[in-house]
Amino acid sequence: MDELPQLDWRERELPRWVQVPAGIVLGLLTLLCGLAIVSLFFLAPKGPSTLAIVVVALLLLPCVGVLIKCIRIVTGRKLKGGVFSPTALRVVAVVMLVMPIVGLFTGYYREMGLAAVWQALIYFLGAIGLRQLARKAGIPGLSAAIRYPEPGMMLSCPA
Repeated sequence: MDELPQLDWRERELPRWVQVPAGIVLGLLTLLCGLAIVSLFFLAPKGPSTLAIVVVALLLLPCVGVLIKCIRIVTGRKLKGGVFSPTALRVVAVVMLVMPIVGLFTGYYREMGLAAVWQALIYFLGAIGLRQLARKAGIPGLSAAIRYPEPGMMLSCPA
């Protein structure tokens, strides 16, 4: 008798006609903030220093996070799905592999030295990570037994 009635506190989603404009407006404001942060970097009186690069990078991280959330809101992707499709991840991985190769032909490595080699290594590792992420996202309906059949198991192809 002393128990209170249980209320159903389910979260209700906003309608799409509210989500899309809110995501666009928030995304544009975030881009404006990111542009302001980058402009501070270029307006430094003594030129860009190492500290300025670190501060700008740290200030841009939340902007990138908010932009990713805005993309999720506008496209209607849920948390279980990714922001980018496996094909988009593979394309970005190929671009990340091409950039160090282009640097060989443009003289970038001679100009920048060890920093360019470090940057190429980071690009290479990033491309590997993106390929693994794309492979993990893969084909959602395909079971692990079909992807990795047991030895001796016969797979038939439709005629």
